Amino acid sequence: MKTVLVDFSHYADLCGFGDIARHYAAELSRRTFTDLHFIVILPRQYRGTLGSQFTYIDREDKRRQLKQLDRHIDLWHATDQLYHLRGGDKDTVQLLTVHDANFLTEKKGVHRWRHIVQLKWRVWRSDHITVISQFVLNDLRSHGLLMGRPVSVIYNGIGEDPDAPAKQPAFVTSEPFFFTIGQIRKKKNFHTLIPMMRHFPRHRLYICGDDHFAYADTLRRLIAQEGSGRVVLTGKISDEEKRWLYNHADAFLFPSRLEGFGLPVLEAMRHRCKVFSSALSSLPEVCNGHASLWDDFEPDHMARTVEQGLETWDRQGEAATAAFVHAMTFSYDTYADQYIALYRRLLNLD
Repeated sequence: MKTVLVDFSHYADLCGFGDIARHYAAELSRRTFTDLHFIVILPRQYRGTLGSQFTYIDREDKRRQLKQLDRHIDLWHATDQLYHLRGGDKDTVQLLTVHDANFLTEKKGVHRWRHIVQLKWRVWRSDHITVISQFVLNDLRSHGLLMGRPVSVIYNGIGEDPDAPAKQPAFVTSEPFFFTIGQIRKKKNFHTLIPMMRHFPRHRLYICGDDHFAYADTLRRLIAQEGSGRVVLTGKISDEEKRWLYNHADAFLFPSRLEGFGLPVLEAMRHRCKVFSSALSSLPEVCNGHASLWDDFEPDHMARTVEQGLETWDRQGEAATAAFVHAMTFSYDTYADQYIALYRRLLNLD
């Protein structure tokens, strides 16, 4: 039996990395293996929660516990490019998942150079790379960051269940509304939505997500100047509240400039919500024709795109059904199948 270590250090984090870790770990826990034994790195409070078939390493004490491990690690899966530890020995197959190379756009000068060197070093130390979209693959390839390593594209799964419980948030009024969600960071481009809302005097816009970033203050100032009380920065919301917003919003708006994948647009499609998305980065690839795309962030143009897209939208109509079917193809069952097949291939078990 071969031993596979999967680093789920971000398991508790309320971000894309955490969402992927929780759903992938849950999918692995539902399966039985006769040829693979899994070691998982998890935050200490989650030790044992996936079942007795796993060997657990506490994220907070991983160096010491790995030294005491009485098993050879045949394959080490670093599930993101921001890992803090890579272990094993010369016989350990090293698999690295790269979610994006956003630093190429977000960072400047020495900071950009440092991230390039760091990623090149981590790729060079790997035997195989997986990426979460063709866009990420092309981005890495065009900037010479793959170091000749073999690469596989494995799309993220979507864990959102449209039939799960939903709860109306306290901040919602009786007025029609638009909705968006994500970490409140500059790359999300949320500020472009605020002047656009002048064209929708009957609607509110709820911008939801972790707002401890400096960009949130930029949004607050812009909302005070131009929001006319129609735009609300809500902070973090629960999964139940998020589902309610998907179910009741007139549209989901996602003008992000940088996405390695773009999870929220597919979540919205699972709820048959009309999606308006940026035409940048991975989003056209992930939406695959099931969203209206902005290629211009001028407020009048954005508003016309929304108006035209809503004219014929029906949550029970053919377009909504096609978008729903598309979003449902991104499952964690398929995601796990692809990674398990890759583990076996890299370990010469297939």
